[in-house]
Parts: sequence; structure tokens; C-alpha cells
Amino acid sequence: MNKFLSPALLMLSGLALAVQALNVSAAALADRLERDSRHTALAIEQPLTDVQKVGDQLVMVGAAGHILLRSPSATLQANTPVDLLLTAVYFVDDRNGWAVGHDGVILHSSDGGNTWVRQLEGRAISQLMLKWAESEVARLELASAAAPEDESLISALDNANFALDDAKAGVEAGPSRPLLDVWFRDAQEGWAVGAYGMIVHTRDGGSSWEFLPGLENPERLHLNAVLGTADGSVLVAGEGGRMYRQSAGQWQTLEPLTKASLYKLMTLRDGQTLAMGFGGALYLSADQGLSWQNIPLNSKASLYGGTQLNDGTLLLTGSAGSLMYSNDLKHFRLWQGSAKSPLLGAAQLAEGQLALIGSNGLRVLPLADIKEQLQ
Repeated sequence: MNKFLSPALLMLSGLALAVQALNVSAAALADRLERDSRHTALAIEQPLTDVQKVGDQLVMVGAAGHILLRSPSATLQANTPVDLLLTAVYFVDDRNGWAVGHDGVILHSSDGGNTWVRQLEGRAISQLMLKWAESEVARLELASAAAPEDESLISALDNANFALDDAKAGVEAGPSRPLLDVWFRDAQEGWAVGAYGMIVHTRDGGSSWEFLPGLENPERLHLNAVLGTADGSVLVAGEGGRMYRQSAGQWQTLEPLTKASLYKLMTLRDGQTLAMGFGGALYLSADQGLSWQNIPLNSKASLYGGTQLNDGTLLLTGSAGSLMYSNDLKHFRLWQGSAKSPLLGAAQLAEGQLALIGSNGLRVLPLADIKEQLQ
């Protein structure tokens, strides 16, 4: 038996989603990976974790493998090959998209979200980690034998042996390795990040994946968000305000922005980047993530997502049903929903309405009503 505390839901603990320690067998986890998501009319009311506008429709992912497609005329549930929590979705164009979630699952759609296939899961990730760790231990053992007094090699070998033990345990435990976010540069190259410092990378559209060990993260803190910038760099953010930046293939560890966890990275239309997280943490970068400035808010609501409206207005979604509104990135006004359920994402609809997703599913509100009620 393997005691499994859902890291993805832990990340969303400020959202008041129920987090429980569950005793489940490897066979049960495998069942979730092999069992299709059940179609239900109630899917629209169950937890939804991420949303993206793709063409003229919204693609939303959430609990029990649910992927919903909302067009101007209807909301449909797509066929998905897994029955577990999906945590993020990203489409690089109107046809090619990826969704990630618990048990290390990565799904791909090549038809705008109508159908999905599984590309990766936790058992395969553990095998990738095992192969890397075995190679790293062998390399460092040779290097340490040649320089037995080198303390840096001794420390690196200790870390590699820990990684090897962890990989072996993951192989024995079965599918795990929850993934929390995904981003693709184009239809070929992409990254997915997750619990305990997990990051995987593909160069062939997800046909094959590699485990990336290069980020400085000895505490194995969760990596919650990944995003590319206009200059081709890649940013990764996570627990403890950790921020990493890849440029020209090299990873750099930036100074932590805050002690609070960062939950989401977001690109604005002018090329600037936002990082947001626990307790109202909000930071802005105008230089592709090289430096950041704090944006003070008059609210301590944790921030989990958002959207930029057609007129440039920024809306950020947060805990306790809160929505932060700004048209200048300096002054923010608060909208508080009557329901105090957390809001995880938002997207503007063509008909002048706003789609809000969260622990209570999908809610559609007129934008005019929201603006009238801003505090």
C-alpha cells in the first residue's frame, strides 16, 4: 500500500478544495489511467482547474478526467482516456493541445480538443528518472574515485544516490509523479512541470519525453507553473517563490521573488510577464523574466489565474471567489462573488460574458455586471 497525498490539490489548498490522504494500491492508480472518464451532465458543476480559449470555443479541464468544450451554442464533454484529476491545459494553435494531471499523465489532442490520447504517465516518468539516476551515480562514482577529497563531488554523489532511491521507489509504487502545468513553444517542443521538482521535456510533440534534472532544487519543492517568453526563454515558478529561467538551453536559478508559493505565470499582450501566488503575491517582469517588480494589492486573496480582456483590462482570479480588476497594472479593484468558492481561471466569451472556473465548476457572468459591482 502506498500513502498518497495529492500534491496538485495541496497546491490548491488555499482554494478550499478538499485534500485527504488516501491509501491506494498501485493497481488502483493504474485503473484510473486505464479507465475512460465518465460522461455526466454534472461535469460542468464539478471542479475545473484550467481554461483556455481555442478558436471560438473554451477548453476546460478538471476532476475525474473531465475535459469540457464550450462553444457559443453548447457545452460538450470530450472523450478522455483517464479518470483522474487534470490540472492544466495548453493549446499551441487551434488544433494541437496538451493536458496534464495526476499520476504523471500527459494527454494530447490534434483536433482542437474533441479527442485525446495518452502520451505519458507516472510509471514511464519513474523509468526515465531511474535511467538518469543510474547513469549519474555511475558517473559521479568514477569522478569521486579520481578525486576522493572533492567535497562537491561527495555532495553531488549523495544527491544522486537519493535520486536513485527515489526513482526505484517510484517504479515500485506504480504511477504517481503528479504534473501541475504544461507549456509548448510550438507543435513539437514543450515542457511539463509538477510535484517534488518534476520537469519533463519533449522535442517531437510528445511522442517521446525526457526527464530534466538540471534545476537547483535540493528541497524538491513543487514546480507549479511553466511559461515561455517572447525572446524564446522558458520560465518555471513554484513553492517558496522559486523562479528558474532557461535561455539558450541553460537553466539559471533566479533569486526567490517571495517566500510565498507562486501558482501561475501569465504573458500579457505587450510581452510583459506576471507571476502570481499565495496571499496576493503579484510580480511583473518587463525583461523576459530577468528581473521582477512587486505589484502591491489591497487584498490578501491568493491568486491562481486570470485573463486579459479584449480591451486590455486585466482580470485575476483568486481565493474566496475574488476577482482583481485593473486597466493599468497599478490600481486594482476587487469583485467578490456571492459564492466564496475559489476561482482558478477566467476567459472572455464573444458575447460579452466572462467564464469563471473553479472548485464549483463553470460559471458564466455578464462582464457589465462585474464592472458595476467592483469595489
